Amino acid sequence: MIIRTQSHARAGLVGNPSDGYFGKTISFIVRNYTAEVELWETPELEILPAARDHSTFPSLEALRQDVAWFGYYGGVRLLKGTIKRFYDYCLEQGISLPNRNFTLRYQSNIPSQVGM
Repeated sequence: MIIRTQSHARAGLVGNPSDGYFGKTISFIVRNYTAEVELWETPELEILPAARDHSTFPSLEALRQDVAWFGYYGGVRLLKGTIKRFYDYCLEQGISLPNRNFTLRYQSNIPSQVGM
């Protein structure tokens, strides 16, 4: 079984979950930009990198430009943090999870530094 879902980008008008509003915002969605994920059961837990997570460059200048535009981190760290926090929550709430693993793949066309 493969689970697929997508979420539209959002633009915040008031508030930001990362700055002390505790997730309370007034925002609207932007339908022409999305982040998509696919998840399926596999023997090991694996997060597949997307285009923004690449580590091969044609030159030093290309690496410099990539870091200037996208920073040092791609989406994998966000997914790792989300998965870890979900697992922590389940442990704290006494929610038993089956001993199964999965592979997670993502892609996004949300412009960098605008919400991804």
